[in-house]
Amino acid sequence: MPRKPWYRRKRYVIPLLLVVLFVVAIGPWPADNTPYAEAGYFAETAGRIAPPSKASGQLRAGFAETDITPQVGHQLAGFSARDPFDSDSIFSRCFARALTLSVGDVEVTILAVDLLLVNEQVAQAVLEKSGLKAGGIFFTATHTHGGPGQWGAHPIEQIIIGDYDADYSDRLAADLASAVTASREQMVPVDLGLAKTDATDGQVNRVDTARGTFDQLSALLFRHAGEPDAPPFAALVSYGAHATVSGHRSNAINADYPGALVDRLREATGTEHVMFAAGTVGDASPQRPQAATSEESAVKLGESLADELTKPVASADFQPTVTLANSYLPVDLPGVRVPVTAGLRLSPLSTRWIGPERSHLHVLRIGSALLIGFPGDYSGQLGTRLAGELAGNGVTAIPTSFNGDYLGYLVSDGDFYNAPKYETRVMNFYGPWLGPYLNDLAGRMARGTLP
Repeated sequence: MPRKPWYRRKRYVIPLLLVVLFVVAIGPWPADNTPYAEAGYFAETAGRIAPPSKASGQLRAGFAETDITPQVGHQLAGFSARDPFDSDSIFSRCFARALTLSVGDVEVTILAVDLLLVNEQVAQAVLEKSGLKAGGIFFTATHTHGGPGQWGAHPIEQIIIGDYDADYSDRLAADLASAVTASREQMVPVDLGLAKTDATDGQVNRVDTARGTFDQLSALLFRHAGEPDAPPFAALVSYGAHATVSGHRSNAINADYPGALVDRLREATGTEHVMFAAGTVGDASPQRPQAATSEESAVKLGESLADELTKPVASADFQPTVTLANSYLPVDLPGVRVPVTAGLRLSPLSTRWIGPERSHLHVLRIGSALLIGFPGDYSGQLGTRLAGELAGNGVTAIPTSFNGDYLGYLVSDGDFYNAPKYETRVMNFYGPWLGPYLNDLAGRMARGTLP
């Protein structure tokens, strides 16, 4: 009787089945590098881009803020290397700031928070508590790594945001919603201005130091209508550098350099209300000025950036009549991809829990400015590309991060993606085409807001 092949012998069957099961469930699997433009998710999402809500006329604005500084002992968000997460002091207070804008029947609130980021859980709770629909709030954060944590339930979030506290998360959402509501109740006619300058001395490319950064430091300015000699009533500032100057060895609650920038710009320009939105932080670390402590170093950077804005704010031109356009797009995503090598990934069966299957983009045209919100740490390589594509339309692109969802680091394709870095190998969840894909969609949405 002929012998059975080895794979049919009982002693090999179970080990063989275990190997097959491991490969199916864990991997590695071949990585799919199909360009996004050839993928079904692109065609499906691009086909949903609709004309924005849009109106031209007198701009109205309302501002409100609420203190969200937690008690000492509350865990901080940011830096998985921080041990312990518990805060031990308060260096500077943290705020949620809301700016509601309206022209005619178009209204939207910009909410900027002294948090590491705004995730989907918090964003949805704020929308529900404020009675607004998706697209009614443009979310962003300062990205301070010294702000309050414990508001993210996802296992990955708890690695950098601290132990999840459902009661605290609900209270935080209620505080943010109250700021939104208050800003909508205080609307006044305003004129719109734009100030911008380069600030190359404030940041460095953290992925590739040989490359440049998207170093635009910009401020949208709002001045009471009919008061041409008055300082701005409110300002929204954006800059692309991680708010990590205080560092992981600091356990002080603090707003990092954005908090100091806000305070200094108020003082230097007489602007009553100032808020900050993280820009292209995905590949940009801050420069750290010499100071006695890391917290004081953050103050020095924030104040120097504010000083660079002072003259552009003072010389800004203001427009009494503007166009306000609001474009919001649910976005289908490629499958989660955790790389093993450049050509291999873990099985999607084991990694699909890491990230969502759908996210969103948000674009606001405010006069000649395009505020573009991305769901993650958006990179300057992508920002430079997008701003260049839109520049010929006579508008200034202001890309921002953390729009109410989080997909990790959004980096460019090609050699930039393949760099063996934390931003590309650890915190990039969707492969090389996610950044260009979102850029393409954002550009289409932005152009749809133009005449």
